[in-house]
Amino acid sequence: MILAASTFLTHTMVDRYEKCGPDLLTKQWTVSPPEKSQTRRADISDNTILLFSGDPKTGINVFQEFLKMEQGIILKFSADLKCDDVQPGEKPWNRARLLLVQNDGKKDRWDLPHQVASLAGTTDWENHVNFFTIPPEIEKMSAVAQLSQSTGSFELKHIQLYPVRQATVFTWVRNGILFSWAAFSILLIGSCFVMGRESRISRILLVFAFIAILIGTTMPGEMKAQVSNEIKTRIHSETHTVGEANPWELSKVAHFCFFALFGLVLCLMMTKAPALHVMIIILLLAGGTEMAQFFIDGRSPLFSDFFIDAAGGLFSIVLIHSKRIHNFRKDERL
Repeated sequence: MILAASTFLTHTMVDRYEKCGPDLLTKQWTVSPPEKSQTRRADISDNTILLFSGDPKTGINVFQEFLKMEQGIILKFSADLKCDDVQPGEKPWNRARLLLVQNDGKKDRWDLPHQVASLAGTTDWENHVNFFTIPPEIEKMSAVAQLSQSTGSFELKHIQLYPVRQATVFTWVRNGILFSWAAFSILLIGSCFVMGRESRISRILLVFAFIAILIGTTMPGEMKAQVSNEIKTRIHSETHTVGEANPWELSKVAHFCFFALFGLVLCLMMTKAPALHVMIIILLLAGGTEMAQFFIDGRSPLFSDFFIDAAGGLFSIVLIHSKRIHNFRKDERL
């Protein structure tokens, strides 16, 4: 509990990035479509923009283009946003949006992260922030504020786009927190070895399950997405039925399966321990792996993943104990 509280507080209080360059945006915004109309307008003054559109077929955009900075740079894009009676269009992207569009010299790369905010309806002023790591193949970028084939009004102020770097203090804190969670996990698994019965196969399986969980937890978000997409592609290439019949995300299935394996091995090793004891160990590991993701690039802790982990462990506990009860009743009949 102390480690979890420390993780949450440091994540909240310690800024990950610090500014390392000037603001890239100027007051020179380009309006598109350029012609004026009674059904749409763009009012630009200082660092404030008001977009209005009554024409759902065209909408309105303002943008600034600029060349890419140095390779691998991280940009912070932030603004205070407000919208009034924004009626979205037919497509999911037909809303009030603030974007960083990246172009590789051939086309706009919508497969890359680009969105700061996407709004609809009526909202009060709220600050929106996103960070973008610019790939080396990108040649130019555009900051875009738009009402994309939608109607209503969209206001922006305090718009900033500038390069950042990871703060030294954050690096120290992150390394300390991740080391603490690693030590906690190792001690937790070590206690299972001490309390469990002597079985080489069970120990090997427990280590395998733990390593799989550890890899899944510490894998950066971008790498996780690449691995997931590659596996999905192979599944679809072999059979379309599997991909269409499985409504679950692949990562959620992995969460359940690895914790089910972990719970199964624990039950087999700790035959004399009550089921509650085994479940507490599973909950501690599930909670620890989720909390640690506060400091893993591209990852964030999710309650849904925690409950899926717990469900996987509980499934194994119920399976093993129901089997034991069945065998006990069978022996009584004999």
